[in-house]
Amino acid sequence: MKKTYLFIVCSLGILQAAGQYRMATEPEPSGIRVFTTADEAFTLWLDGFVHLEGGVFFGYYEDYDPIPNGGVVRNARLALKTAFADGWSALFEADFSKLKPRITQAFIQYSGIHNLYIKAGHFESLFSMEGALLPREQAFLEKPMVITAMVPVDLLGIQFSTNQYWFMGSLGISFDKALYPRQNPKADSILTASFDSRSVMAKAVAMPFVNRKDLGLHLGAGASYKFPVKDPVTGSYPAIRYRLGNVSYINRHQYLDTYVINNIRSQFLLKGEGGFYYKGLRIQGEYIHNMTNLGKPLTGVDGPVSVLNFKGFYVQSGFLLFGGRQRYDTTTGLFMNPSRGRKWGDVELLARYDYLDLNYDPIKGGASQNYTAGITYYINDHVKLMANYIYTDNDRYANGAGQFLIGHDAYGYPSADYSQIIETIREAGVDFHTISLRFEVTF
Repeated sequence: MKKTYLFIVCSLGILQAAGQYRMATEPEPSGIRVFTTADEAFTLWLDGFVHLEGGVFFGYYEDYDPIPNGGVVRNARLALKTAFADGWSALFEADFSKLKPRITQAFIQYSGIHNLYIKAGHFESLFSMEGALLPREQAFLEKPMVITAMVPVDLLGIQFSTNQYWFMGSLGISFDKALYPRQNPKADSILTASFDSRSVMAKAVAMPFVNRKDLGLHLGAGASYKFPVKDPVTGSYPAIRYRLGNVSYINRHQYLDTYVINNIRSQFLLKGEGGFYYKGLRIQGEYIHNMTNLGKPLTGVDGPVSVLNFKGFYVQSGFLLFGGRQRYDTTTGLFMNPSRGRKWGDVELLARYDYLDLNYDPIKGGASQNYTAGITYYINDHVKLMANYIYTDNDRYANGAGQFLIGHDAYGYPSADYSQIIETIREAGVDFHTISLRFEVTF
């Protein structure tokens, strides 16, 4: 708690020192302006969006674990935005989709120094092109698996970003909670304690053709280093667990699961990213390599293992059919919702391949790949309809740490034990098809 207070005081001190500079002219935020003072020194906006989603799953073996079809209110977010004084702004956003509020963003920002943006609070880091996007700006219903599993998001921190013509850079420091397993002396169970861990993130992006509105190129590289503190009672390092499903929120089966990995000394992420757009065409991709350093080596087939290496990537593209243009924000290095080519809207065709590998001896967390095709109808600035088709191919180790059936044993019975199934490498694992739909309203 003391560290959190110290962070807030330091952040406010930095922002107060920056306040002596005048702000540059900026576009008005999206949303509904609800109040402005007579001298225009303070303005308040109301902003929000709602996502209604449904999903259907088919094509897996009948004696495997069933995947229920269903529908859900995925997002129901409401935000208050303010602009006050010279260059100061703030945002508070909460999600009500689960019938109780959950804070999704809460930060203050100062942009009064030319080409410099300082943000402090709870927000999405610019570390990843896809990870930093709000759900209403995503081209697909779900983010790629590698982004969901590895990219640090929703953290309390401070971020400095700059945009100097063809160059965009960001540097951030964040604080997170890490879990520390402890043996319960009164029962045969494991307790967990929570302490602060710290992350430092940096990214640099080159943007050739920055002066062209119809043509752009994005080339970026980034790194993140997370170093947790030791448990002050036991002296041990914290634990981590990489666990996720495939690219559907409706399907709650988390096939990819490393289970709990103890004694995490640090985590180092290296990434590269690229993007290209020309008129109605856009192409985007990211690769992330995860090096998880252990305080106590694990026993592998070839000897002790002190570093676990996981990896993943995605490549995606979209094309507007009726004359619309892709929109790229040079301030953040992100693709936004495109402009429409007709009065009645526009239609975008989409395709994506994404891959995640959580297998590294002796960890068998599973590997998976998804082939996604999508179509989005942008009706106006406030309404859009999205449909995604996904074919998912999981390997034999993607069994949810032994929870899900992934093949058949020598007697023909379904089994969750990857060492007992008789299917070939290509046939083993849970493979299935998904059709997902979304209706979005933004105001």
